[in-house]
Amino acid sequence: MKLKRLFTAVLSTALALSLCAMPAMAADSAAATMPKTSTSTIDKNQKGSITIYKRALDSSGNAGTAGDGETMASPQGAALKDTGFTLYRVMDTNTLLAYYNDNTTADQVDVKDYFTNYAENKTAAGLKTAYATAYKSEVRTDENGKATFTELPVGMYLVIETKTPQAVTMPVEPFLVSIPMTRIGNKTTGADNQNQKEWLYDVTVYPKNSIAKGTVKLVKQGKQGSTTTPLAGVKFTLNKKNDTDDDYTAVKTDVATDTDGKITLDNLAKGRYYLQETGYTDGNDKGYILNTTGKFYFDIDENGKAVKVDDTIAGKVDDASFTIDSTHATLTVTNYKPDIVKTVTKRDGTANTHEADYGVGDAVPYTLTIKVPENITSLKTFKVTDTTVKAQLIQNKDSVKISGKKNAGGDVTLAESAYTITVAPDANNSVMTVAFTPSALTDVAGGEITIAYTATVQSGAVVAGNGNVNTAKIVYSRKTGTEIDEGTEGNEPYEITDKGVVYTFGLNIHKTAKGGTKDGEGLKDVTFDLYKKVDTETLNGNSKYPFCGQEYAAISGDDAVKLGLTTNSAENWIKVKTLTTGENGYVSAKGLPSGTYKLVETKTVDGYNLLSKPVDAKLNLTYAAAWTTTTTYDANGNQTKSTITTPTYKRDGADVTDPSAEIAIVNRAGFTLPVTGGFSTLLFSGIGVLLVLAGVGVLFSLKKKSNRA
Repeated sequence: MKLKRLFTAVLSTALALSLCAMPAMAADSAAATMPKTSTSTIDKNQKGSITIYKRALDSSGNAGTAGDGETMASPQGAALKDTGFTLYRVMDTNTLLAYYNDNTTADQVDVKDYFTNYAENKTAAGLKTAYATAYKSEVRTDENGKATFTELPVGMYLVIETKTPQAVTMPVEPFLVSIPMTRIGNKTTGADNQNQKEWLYDVTVYPKNSIAKGTVKLVKQGKQGSTTTPLAGVKFTLNKKNDTDDDYTAVKTDVATDTDGKITLDNLAKGRYYLQETGYTDGNDKGYILNTTGKFYFDIDENGKAVKVDDTIAGKVDDASFTIDSTHATLTVTNYKPDIVKTVTKRDGTANTHEADYGVGDAVPYTLTIKVPENITSLKTFKVTDTTVKAQLIQNKDSVKISGKKNAGGDVTLAESAYTITVAPDANNSVMTVAFTPSALTDVAGGEITIAYTATVQSGAVVAGNGNVNTAKIVYSRKTGTEIDEGTEGNEPYEITDKGVVYTFGLNIHKTAKGGTKDGEGLKDVTFDLYKKVDTETLNGNSKYPFCGQEYAAISGDDAVKLGLTTNSAENWIKVKTLTTGENGYVSAKGLPSGTYKLVETKTVDGYNLLSKPVDAKLNLTYAAAWTTTTTYDANGNQTKSTITTPTYKRDGADVTDPSAEIAIVNRAGFTLPVTGGFSTLLFSGIGVLLVLAGVGVLFSLKKKSNRA
């Protein structure tokens, strides 16, 4: 008997706790009383049902009396016909019983647990795979707003509204129903004393919808070229048209997009609204053009849906930058910004993103590729600048060629009136500016502009080191329809910067003596011819090879072999310079491109021998700068696309600290021959005569002996 009473007490406690663990079933039950003491356990073989009465909230948004799973005599709210509900079984019988009998600290089951991302998608399409198969297919409500699912075994069921009447702003939130559920209250009457039992197997719910309010999501994105990205920290004001006049009143001010570029605008009554951009929150300005002159109009209709405004209204944005999705629940606003890519073409004709090498006098081919924003015609300022150090590079105005491409593809010929070109050197720099007229760029809106030009390498070009850097940038309006003003905060232009670099190299020769009267000294007036191999370069139509702004004919293959430049007569070599050593035996050649060079000594100092073969000039170099391509922004939203650090150099695969290091070349002293007619000559001649006479004497002596015999 004691054991039986103990068991009863434990079961009663478990059943009481189960009420606390129940999910939200039909309505808010916060005011309900605790269930009475358990008189029975769950009959796992009994079948149950779920009956749904779909109702509308009253005009004040009142939900009425909370449900308790039982049938109401007079439910409040107008019946909503043709609402569809689908049933998903998320716990079978054994799982539900185990859940109710769990005395551990396991988490309370929540409707969100069955969705992949409940905040983003709470429809049937958002269900996790394990629960995505409907247990009972969609049932539609009748004229009384009633839909019923019968013959339901014990378990936990998820109810999703899968078809919503047009008059309803949004479907009801998905909800859970347990078969059976714990009876609420202390009811003591009913057929067959059903109400005296602890468990309710036939559950009735009364979900309600608002038909007077709407909720929309604003999605803010930036578009640069073909790349879109969410924009955080963009501020908006939401304005609603007054009921009594045509003016608008701000109903939400300085609402800002979150990290995903989103804002939820809820509790929107029927009427007309517009959104207007006002700026960025601190640290979130990324150079996208604010549409401060345009207004993004939309209506909330009688069904709580957002629809675009068809009326002609001054300032209304009615292009691709403002869209409303097919569900009429998401507004997408797009901001645009241009882009620029600077490339330099290598000497062999191949393009490289940032780097190439040329010689002094060469015209370096550059290309600027501009991604044009789709709202280009609404801007007041749009120009491109290219800046070099004047002593290193100067742009050639006559070389500039401008072309365009449409957004959908296809070439565009820009009228010369659409831009102006200037090249203006100052004390230190040379600045090329291409200033466009935005209103004349309709054909390339959302497309491309290409600026091709050359810059000539000057005698002051840096040899090796960090190279000769030039900077290209786009300068453009911060806001639509607004002239830039450098002196006004928030109205200065945006800038996007990209860079390129050109390297030049040099020879530093030191000619010294070995032996002789000048042993160890530098030799002055020693002459070298500098030759370059040109088999990888482009031969011009006049059979000459370009080099440092000039053209050279190749020497014959046989001559190249005779000079010792090569053993292959098919190779092409050109003579590019003659170098003569100065005081202390030094001579330099600067502003040379990388390549295979050789020095042929043609004249040396008396008493010293010419070199027997050419000397490798050691200019066959490779280079690689450490480019940082991660985009950075300053406090004003200006974008720097890439930066460059000190490059590394290699020769024959080995690192070279200084590619222009000194090349030491030695001439050895010759041998001094006797002077003609001097004492030494007479001495040697006398000795020769004596030897001849002795030989004759020997011959005569031998002949006499032979005769005697």
